[in-house]
Amino acid sequence: MIIDPKVTKLSIFNGGGGIVEREIKLSLSQGTNEFEIANVPASFDPNSTDIKLEYISPADKDLITLQQTIVSLPDVNTSQQIINREQSAATNIISYSIDFTRELREEVSNICEASSYRTYADMKGTFNFIINSKVNGEVIVKILYFIADLRIKWETTLQVNVNNDGKSAEIEAYLVVDNQTGFSYEDVELGFAIFELPMAAIETTGAEFASAVNIPMEQQAFTELSKQKRTQRMRNLML
Repeated sequence: MIIDPKVTKLSIFNGGGGIVEREIKLSLSQGTNEFEIANVPASFDPNSTDIKLEYISPADKDLITLQQTIVSLPDVNTSQQIINREQSAATNIISYSIDFTRELREEVSNICEASSYRTYADMKGTFNFIINSKVNGEVIVKILYFIADLRIKWETTLQVNVNNDGKSAEIEAYLVVDNQTGFSYEDVELGFAIFELPMAAIETTGAEFASAVNIPMEQQAFTELSKQKRTQRMRNLML
């Protein structure tokens, strides 16, 4: 069964990337229950994935168990071939869009431009898991994984407002979040932490990305995340 757990929390690093937490309540049948998580970016690190079961009733702990988790990244070469074909097709369509009506031309251009900027990190990874249940029941599943994508990050900015007397001023500080990935996050609890991704993760296409995700950087990321002093809660937020 394909499921799409809601992203409940996104902890973004100033150097790029972050930690995604998702949650969903599942109805289980007696026996083996297989699930596939949708919308997992290829920039996620399979070594950082974690699934936890939160039992609605304490007695369910002995009746409902996580049997197996299977995570993997899409093949780099195959994905790049698909991306190249999409980009080529998008370029051709844009070049001939003059033949469309104005309204249709704008819509086609927006779709094609999104395809032309697509990278390996915008592909989707595989995240499957199996739950064994001795009864028909429900369980809350919490999923956590690390994404290594420099296109989503935060930075600080200052605005100085000089008062009319010319001798005093007020300073306003902001945190600006930049999300240029192909994945959006709506109505989440947003956290900020300081962590620089290794330079090897800057290139998110080709074999370099495949080798970059093998770096045990998720351990460093989780360590830095625990040190963050403050988490901002933002609702009705679209990144």
